[in-house]
Amino acid sequence: MIHMTSEGSLWRSVRDALEASLAAGDYPPGTPLPSEARLAERFGVAIGTVRRAVDELVAARALVRRQGKGTFVPDHGPDRTLFHFFHIVQEDGPREHPATSLVEFRQALPCPDRIAPRLGLAPGAPMLFARNLQRLQGEPVMLDELWLPQALFPGLDEAGFAGRDGTVYGLYQRRFGLSVVRAEERLRAVSAPPDVGALLGLEAGAPVLRIERVAYAIGERPVELRLSWVDTRRHEYVASRA
Repeated sequence: MIHMTSEGSLWRSVRDALEASLAAGDYPPGTPLPSEARLAERFGVAIGTVRRAVDELVAARALVRRQGKGTFVPDHGPDRTLFHFFHIVQEDGPREHPATSLVEFRQALPCPDRIAPRLGLAPGAPMLFARNLQRLQGEPVMLDELWLPQALFPGLDEAGFAGRDGTVYGLYQRRFGLSVVRAEERLRAVSAPPDVGALLGLEAGAPVLRIERVAYAIGERPVELRLSWVDTRRHEYVASRA
Protein backbone atom coordinates (compact mmCIF):
# COMPACT_ATOMS: atom_id res chain seq x y z
CA MET A 1 0.00 0.00 0.00
CA ILE A 2 1.18 3.52 -0.83
CA HIS A 3 0.67 6.35 1.65
CA MET A 4 0.94 9.96 0.45
CA THR A 5 -0.46 13.24 1.69
CA SER A 6 -1.60 14.71 -1.64
CA GLU A 7 -3.48 13.25 -4.57
CA GLY A 8 -0.85 14.61 -6.96
CA SER A 9 1.90 12.76 -5.10
CA LEU A 10 -0.27 9.66 -4.88
CA TRP A 11 -0.70 8.98 -8.61
CA ARG A 12 2.98 9.76 -9.21
CA SER A 13 3.94 7.23 -6.56
CA VAL A 14 1.74 4.60 -8.22
CA ARG A 15 3.28 5.43 -11.59
CA ASP A 16 6.79 5.14 -10.17
CA ALA A 17 5.97 1.81 -8.51
CA LEU A 18 4.53 0.42 -11.74
CA GLU A 19 7.50 1.72 -13.69
CA ALA A 20 9.85 -0.04 -11.27
CA SER A 21 7.89 -3.29 -11.69
CA LEU A 22 8.12 -2.98 -15.48
CA ALA A 23 11.86 -2.31 -15.30
CA ALA A 24 12.30 -5.33 -13.03
CA GLY A 25 10.49 -7.57 -15.54
CA ASP A 26 7.58 -8.38 -13.22
CA TYR A 27 5.27 -8.19 -16.25
CA PRO A 28 6.79 -9.97 -19.28
CA PRO A 29 6.68 -8.37 -22.75
CA GLY A 30 3.40 -8.91 -24.55
CA THR A 31 1.42 -9.68 -21.39
CA PRO A 32 -1.55 -7.66 -20.11
CA LEU A 33 -1.27 -5.41 -17.11
CA PRO A 34 -3.53 -6.42 -14.20
CA SER A 35 -6.92 -4.73 -14.18
CA GLU A 36 -7.28 -1.27 -12.70
CA ALA A 37 -9.35 -2.79 -9.88
CA ARG A 38 -6.58 -5.25 -8.97
CA LEU A 39 -3.93 -2.54 -9.13
CA ALA A 40 -6.06 -0.25 -6.98
CA GLU A 41 -6.34 -3.02 -4.42
CA ARG A 42 -2.60 -3.70 -4.58
CA PHE A 43 -1.68 -0.06 -3.94
CA GLY A 44 -4.59 0.80 -1.66
CA VAL A 45 -5.76 3.69 -3.84
CA ALA A 46 -8.79 4.68 -5.89
CA ILE A 47 -9.24 3.35 -9.41
CA GLY A 48 -9.02 6.90 -10.75
CA THR A 49 -5.55 7.25 -9.24
CA VAL A 50 -4.42 4.05 -10.94
CA ARG A 51 -5.92 5.20 -14.23
CA ARG A 52 -3.97 8.48 -14.07
CA ALA A 53 -0.73 6.60 -13.39
CA VAL A 54 -1.35 4.14 -16.23
CA ASP A 55 -2.23 7.00 -18.60
CA GLU A 56 1.17 8.53 -17.91
CA LEU A 57 2.96 5.25 -18.67
CA VAL A 58 0.97 4.83 -21.89
CA ALA A 59 1.95 8.36 -22.92
CA ALA A 60 5.59 7.47 -22.21
CA ARG A 61 5.23 4.29 -24.35
CA ALA A 62 6.08 2.09 -21.37
CA LEU A 63 2.61 0.53 -21.83
CA VAL A 64 0.26 0.25 -24.81
CA ARG A 65 -3.52 0.08 -24.97
CA ARG A 66 -5.27 -2.30 -27.33
CA GLN A 67 -8.84 -1.50 -28.28
CA GLY A 68 -11.22 -3.81 -26.48
CA LYS A 69 -8.41 -5.92 -24.96
CA GLY A 70 -6.75 -3.87 -22.24
CA THR A 71 -3.34 -2.44 -21.43
CA PHE A 72 -0.24 -4.43 -22.34
CA VAL A 73 3.51 -4.44 -21.82
CA PRO A 74 5.06 -3.58 -25.21
CA ASP A 75 6.77 -6.36 -27.09
CA HIS A 76 9.65 -5.27 -29.32
CA GLY A 77 8.61 -7.37 -32.27
CA PRO A 78 9.57 -6.32 -35.81
CA ASP A 79 6.44 -4.27 -36.48
CA ARG A 80 6.87 -2.06 -33.42
CA THR A 81 10.51 -1.42 -34.26
CA LEU A 82 9.59 -0.65 -37.88
CA PHE A 83 6.96 1.95 -37.08
CA HIS A 84 8.51 3.56 -34.02
CA PHE A 85 12.26 3.38 -34.54
CA PHE A 86 13.12 2.80 -38.22
CA HIS A 87 12.35 5.86 -40.36
CA ILE A 88 14.11 5.27 -43.69
CA VAL A 89 11.93 4.56 -46.72
CA GLN A 90 12.42 4.53 -50.45
CA GLU A 91 11.36 7.82 -52.02
CA ASP A 92 7.58 7.70 -52.49
CA GLY A 93 7.67 4.04 -51.45
CA PRO A 94 6.05 2.02 -48.64
CA ARG A 95 7.69 1.22 -45.32
CA GLU A 96 9.54 -2.08 -45.32
CA HIS A 97 11.75 -4.08 -43.00
CA PRO A 98 15.48 -3.62 -43.65
CA ALA A 99 17.78 -6.58 -44.19
CA THR A 100 20.57 -6.30 -41.62
CA SER A 101 24.10 -7.66 -41.81
CA LEU A 102 26.76 -7.41 -39.11
CA VAL A 103 29.95 -5.72 -40.28
CA GLU A 104 31.88 -5.57 -37.01
CA PHE A 105 31.51 -6.42 -33.30
CA ARG A 106 33.99 -5.55 -30.57
CA GLN A 107 34.06 -5.81 -26.79
CA ALA A 108 35.65 -3.82 -23.95
CA LEU A 109 36.29 -0.68 -25.97
CA PRO A 110 36.80 2.47 -23.85
CA CYS A 111 33.89 4.85 -24.07
CA PRO A 112 34.85 7.91 -26.17
CA ASP A 113 34.74 11.26 -24.39
CA ARG A 114 32.03 12.62 -26.69
CA ILE A 115 29.73 9.65 -26.11
CA ALA A 116 30.13 9.21 -22.35
CA PRO A 117 27.95 12.17 -21.24
CA ARG A 118 25.11 11.16 -23.59
CA LEU A 119 24.93 7.79 -21.83
CA GLY A 120 25.64 9.05 -18.32
CA LEU A 121 28.98 7.22 -18.19
CA ALA A 122 32.52 8.07 -17.20
CA PRO A 123 34.92 8.44 -20.15
CA GLY A 124 36.73 5.16 -20.72
CA ALA A 125 33.94 2.95 -19.33
CA PRO A 126 33.95 -0.46 -21.09
CA MET A 127 31.65 -0.57 -24.09
CA LEU A 128 30.35 -2.97 -26.70
CA PHE A 129 30.59 -1.71 -30.28
CA ALA A 130 28.75 -3.04 -33.32
CA ARG A 131 28.35 -1.99 -36.94
CA ASN A 132 25.28 -3.02 -38.90
CA LEU A 133 24.66 -2.43 -42.59
CA GLN A 134 20.98 -1.95 -43.45
CA ARG A 135 19.64 -2.76 -46.92
CA LEU A 136 16.30 -1.98 -48.52
CA GLN A 137 15.41 -4.01 -51.62
CA GLY A 138 18.99 -5.30 -51.66
CA GLU A 139 20.53 -1.82 -51.78
CA PRO A 140 22.81 -0.63 -48.94
CA VAL A 141 21.10 2.44 -47.49
CA MET A 142 22.23 2.95 -43.90
CA LEU A 143 25.24 2.11 -41.76
CA ASP A 144 24.65 1.94 -37.98
CA GLU A 145 27.31 2.17 -35.28
CA LEU A 146 26.04 1.06 -31.88
CA TRP A 147 27.73 1.91 -28.57
CA LEU A 148 26.41 -0.12 -25.61
CA PRO A 149 27.49 0.09 -21.95
CA GLN A 150 29.02 -3.34 -21.38
CA ALA A 151 27.75 -3.46 -17.79
CA LEU A 152 24.14 -3.47 -19.04
CA PHE A 153 24.69 -6.42 -21.40
CA PRO A 154 26.69 -9.03 -19.48
CA GLY A 155 27.76 -11.98 -21.58
CA LEU A 156 26.73 -10.48 -24.90
CA ASP A 157 29.22 -11.53 -27.56
CA GLU A 158 29.34 -11.47 -31.34
CA ALA A 159 27.54 -14.80 -31.69
CA GLY A 160 24.72 -13.68 -29.41
CA PHE A 161 24.37 -10.33 -31.13
CA ALA A 162 24.51 -11.64 -34.69
CA GLY A 163 22.34 -14.68 -33.94
CA ARG A 164 19.53 -12.80 -32.21
CA ASP A 165 15.98 -13.76 -33.06
CA GLY A 166 14.37 -10.50 -34.17
CA THR A 167 15.41 -6.91 -33.70
CA VAL A 168 18.23 -5.41 -31.64
CA TYR A 169 15.72 -3.80 -29.29
CA GLY A 170 13.98 -7.15 -28.98
CA LEU A 171 17.30 -8.64 -27.88
CA TYR A 172 17.71 -5.92 -25.24
CA GLN A 173 14.22 -6.59 -23.93
CA ARG A 174 14.11 -10.38 -23.89
CA ARG A 175 17.64 -11.20 -22.79
CA PHE A 176 18.51 -8.24 -20.57
CA GLY A 177 15.16 -6.85 -19.43
CA LEU A 178 15.78 -3.45 -21.03
CA SER A 179 12.66 -2.22 -22.83
CA VAL A 180 13.39 0.77 -25.05
CA VAL A 181 10.45 3.15 -24.80
CA ARG A 182 11.76 6.27 -26.50
CA ALA A 183 14.66 7.62 -28.52
CA GLU A 184 16.13 11.08 -28.88
CA GLU A 185 17.55 11.83 -32.31
CA ARG A 186 19.74 14.58 -33.72
CA LEU A 187 20.04 14.89 -37.51
CA ARG A 188 22.69 16.63 -39.56
CA ALA A 189 23.90 16.63 -43.18
CA VAL A 190 27.59 15.66 -43.27
CA SER A 191 30.24 14.36 -45.66
CA ALA A 192 30.63 10.59 -45.68
CA PRO A 193 33.82 9.34 -44.00
CA PRO A 194 35.83 7.10 -46.38
CA ASP A 195 34.90 3.82 -44.64
CA VAL A 196 31.22 4.76 -44.49
CA GLY A 197 31.20 5.77 -48.15
CA ALA A 198 32.80 2.47 -49.15
CA LEU A 199 30.12 0.42 -47.35
CA LEU A 200 27.29 2.52 -48.79
CA GLY A 201 28.74 2.58 -52.30
CA LEU A 202 29.47 6.31 -52.17
CA GLU A 203 32.53 8.35 -52.90
CA ALA A 204 34.40 9.65 -49.88
CA GLY A 205 33.00 13.05 -48.98
CA ALA A 206 29.62 12.45 -50.62
CA PRO A 207 26.73 14.01 -48.66
CA VAL A 208 24.89 11.74 -46.24
CA LEU A 209 22.38 12.19 -43.44
CA ARG A 210 23.89 11.47 -40.02
CA ILE A 211 21.54 10.49 -37.21
CA GLU A 212 22.70 10.38 -33.60
CA ARG A 213 20.21 8.50 -31.46
CA VAL A 214 20.16 7.82 -27.73
CA ALA A 215 17.72 5.04 -26.80
CA TYR A 216 16.12 5.12 -23.35
CA ALA A 217 14.66 2.18 -21.47
CA ILE A 218 11.91 2.34 -18.86
CA GLY A 219 12.89 4.76 -16.12
CA GLU A 220 14.69 7.13 -18.54
CA ARG A 221 17.76 4.89 -18.52
CA PRO A 222 20.06 5.48 -21.54
CA VAL A 223 21.07 2.09 -22.93
CA GLU A 224 22.44 2.77 -26.42
CA LEU A 225 23.99 5.50 -28.52
CA ARG A 226 23.66 4.87 -32.23
CA LEU A 227 25.31 6.79 -35.05
CA SER A 228 23.72 6.19 -38.45
CA TRP A 229 24.77 7.37 -41.88
CA VAL A 230 22.04 7.34 -44.53
CA ASP A 231 22.35 7.53 -48.30
CA THR A 232 19.43 9.82 -49.21
CA ARG A 233 19.86 9.87 -52.97
CA ARG A 234 16.80 7.64 -53.35
CA HIS A 235 15.60 7.36 -49.76
CA GLU A 236 14.00 9.65 -47.20
CA TYR A 237 13.70 9.99 -43.44
CA VAL A 238 9.99 9.77 -42.55
CA ALA A 239 8.68 10.10 -38.99
CA SER A 240 5.06 10.11 -37.87
CA ARG A 241 4.07 11.42 -34.45
CA ALA A 242 0.77 10.71 -32.77
